[in-house]
Amino acid sequence: MKKDGIEFGDPVLRASQYAVVLDEQHSLVGYAQYFPMGHVTRLGLGLHPDRMGHGLGSRFVQLIAREAVRRSPGNEIDLEVASWNKRAVRAYERAGFHIEDTYLRPSPAGEVECHCMVFDASRLSCGND
Repeated sequence: MKKDGIEFGDPVLRASQYAVVLDEQHSLVGYAQYFPMGHVTRLGLGLHPDRMGHGLGSRFVQLIAREAVRRSPGNEIDLEVASWNKRAVRAYERAGFHIEDTYLRPSPAGEVECHCMVFDASRLSCGND
C-alpha cells in the first residue's frame, strides 16, 4: 500500500488486486494481494493470527497461488519472504514454491535478507496439493 493509503482507497485497485479468504461461516481466514509486475504476479498474503499453528498455512498459500494463476494464466507467480521466517518458507515450499533468489532488502530496521520464491504451476495440472 502507498504511504497515505491512497492505493487501498482506490476502489479499482482494491477490486483488482486485493481479496479476502473466508471460511464456511464467513469468518476471516486471511487476505491476498495480487500485484502485477509485467509478466509476474507478486503475491502479498497474510493468514489471520488466530488461524496460525493449525496446519492451514500451505493450503492457504496454495489457494492464493491457484487464484493468481486463474487471474493471470501466463504470469509467473512469486512472493518475497524474510529468510529468517523458516515457518513461512516451509509453508510456501509445501504449497509448491521454491527459492529462486536471495538478496538484501532495505527495511526500517536495516537490511533484511529475503528470498524470492516462485510457484511451480505445473503442480496444478498434476493434481498435487
